[in-house]
Amino acid sequence: MVKMNNKKISDNKKISDNKNLIIAIGIILVICTIILALFNTINFQTPPQGLMILIESTGEPTGLDTMVEQMKQRDITGILMVTPEFVNNNCEAVKKALSYEKLELVPSNVGAPFWGIPYEEQKSRIVTMMDEIEECVGFRPRIISSRYMASDMNTIKVAEELGIEYVTARGTTGNKATVYEIEDYNVKILSVSLIALVPFEYGSLCDFSFYERAGCPSDMREELDRAMLPLTDKEIGWFGEHHRITPTSHTYIGGGLKIWNDMWLDYWNTNNVNWVTLDEFMSTPDWVLPLWQIPINQNNPYTVEKVHPLIPYEDDEKVDNMCSVI
Repeated sequence: MVKMNNKKISDNKKISDNKNLIIAIGIILVICTIILALFNTINFQTPPQGLMILIESTGEPTGLDTMVEQMKQRDITGILMVTPEFVNNNCEAVKKALSYEKLELVPSNVGAPFWGIPYEEQKSRIVTMMDEIEECVGFRPRIISSRYMASDMNTIKVAEELGIEYVTARGTTGNKATVYEIEDYNVKILSVSLIALVPFEYGSLCDFSFYERAGCPSDMREELDRAMLPLTDKEIGWFGEHHRITPTSHTYIGGGLKIWNDMWLDYWNTNNVNWVTLDEFMSTPDWVLPLWQIPINQNNPYTVEKVHPLIPYEDDEKVDNMCSVI
C-alpha cells in the first residue's frame, strides 16, 4: 500500500511538473510573440524622411526670419523657394536666411508655370533667374522650380543642358513625396507632397492651400499627421517604398499669422520625422523611368473662384515680434 501511494505521489508530481513546464513554455511563447510584435511595429513605424519647403510669394519677407529661426533651433532642414524679383528686392534677408546651413535655395520663376512652355523660352527664363539670383547670393543654386512647383519634359532637358541637379514637380503620389530618376539624364525630380483630403484636394501639403480655401490650422495638422502614417503594402506597390514628406509653408502665413505659426511649432515639437538635407532626400529614387514616362500633374486649384479665406489676412492675429526665436 505504501509503495502504491508513493507511486501515485510520484505520478502526480510528474503530472504537476509537466503542467508547470507547459505553462512556462506557454508564457515564454507569449512573451516572444509580444516582443516580436513590438519589434515589427518599431521597424514598420520608421519615421518618414522630411524636408520643409518655405515659399516667399509676396514682395516683403514677412515671417521669413521667424520660420528660419524656429527651424534652426529645432535642427529642421528645408529649401527656400524664391523668385529673382524677390531676391532683387530683399537680397540681405535672403542671405540672412541662407546663413542657416541646412536651408537650400530654390530659384522659382515668376511667370507662367513650366507646363507646355517651349524649350527655348524655358531656357531663357531659367538662365535669367539663375543669373539674377547668383548675383545676390554669390553661388549657382542646384535646384529649380516654377509657379505651382511645375515642370515638364522641356524643364528637364534645360536642366540637363545647364548642369542643374534637381527640378521640382507638382505632386503625383498623394501626401507622399516622390523622387524620380530619369534614364539617360543627370537630373532628378522632386515631386512634392499633396493634400489627399477631398475639400482641399490637389493643393500641395501647404498652409496656403488650406488657408486660401477656408481651411483651419487643425485641418492641416490632421493632414500632416496622416502623411506620417506608415505606408501600406498597397501604397508601397503604387508609389514606391521610400516614405518621404515635404510639409510646405508660405512664410507670410506660417511665420506671419499666429494661429498658423502655433500649428507649425506644435508640429515641429511633437512630430516623428527624420529631417534630412536635400541631397539625402534625393539620394535614392522611388522610380527610375524614361523621360516620356514620368507622370506630370497640372492640377492648379488656386483659381479666383476657389479662394475663400475664413478670415481676411489683415484681420487675422499676427505673430508678435516675428524675428524672435521661439
